[in-house]
Amino acid sequence: METNKNLLKLNYVELIYKSNIKSTDRIRINDAGDVYLLAKEILGDRMEHHEEVYLILLNQASKILGVALVSRGSVNKTVVDIKIIFQHIILSNSSRIILFHNHPSGNCKPSKADDELTKNITQLSSLAGVDFIDHLIVSDDDYYSYSNECRYDVLKPQSKMNNLSPFLEKEEIILPNPL
Repeated sequence: METNKNLLKLNYVELIYKSNIKSTDRIRINDAGDVYLLAKEILGDRMEHHEEVYLILLNQASKILGVALVSRGSVNKTVVDIKIIFQHIILSNSSRIILFHNHPSGNCKPSKADDELTKNITQLSSLAGVDFIDHLIVSDDDYYSYSNECRYDVLKPQSKMNNLSPFLEKEEIILPNPL
């Protein structure tokens, strides 16, 4: 067998999370109101300009490990790559997460795309053992919290994740009758 010398030239991947903040100095998120205040601070004068999506990474005590920009879009939409969200979660070793984004129009009502994103993150975070606490849609004057609105249709994982796995559960396998 011939050895391919290019095989030894692999890319090296390094994951690093560094924090200069002591655990005792971290900000604790207690409710959607805290998230809204943080969102207004982060978005500032961009609130009505274009959509931005942020991920708040939390430890088990709901203290902030970090905040990550995961998408920036246009005045009425943005594309969120869930792989980017999970890179941040794994990198920071987060136990809990909260997502927030702005609607420049000022209308905080969630769209079907917002519901679908929330549902997808819920299902994947459940598999990873990460609590997806809330998803907020914010504007200058108001906010919509999936948690406060009891939107468990998208915030709680389905009991069976059949649509996530291409494999059948043992109980679902039907063997043909022998002839």
